[in-house]
Amino acid sequence: MQREFSAIFNEKKVLLADTERVASPYGGLTVFVEFLNHIGYADAVRRHMPVRLTSRNAIAPEETFTAFLVSVLVGARRFAHAGLLRLDKALHSLLGLVRFPTDDTIRNLFRRFTQGLECSII
Repeated sequence: MQREFSAIFNEKKVLLADTERVASPYGGLTVFVEFLNHIGYADAVRRHMPVRLTSRNAIAPEETFTAFLVSVLVGARRFAHAGLLRLDKALHSLLGLVRFPTDDTIRNLFRRFTQGLECSII
């Protein structure tokens, strides 16, 4: 489908057309993702993540944590708001995620963290 319109404040023509490519309202995150690549974020999070999952079907904890960070970055105020990003295929490609975690998956990751125990040496 293609439609041609006239702009409101000048005489220029605007062409609207369908595309097969994915688009995202969060395209500005490319700068942030490049910064994360530059500082070696993925390797650092992978190396220091205290949670390890053994299921072959599980989403990696570092990917779940990153999905949480990106959700907060784009304005999520609750875990449920992260679910809105599950439909954004362009964002998934930008982050390199095959599957975007649900809000329950993100919440369950944080439930695995416990308060550290103090050990005293006598």
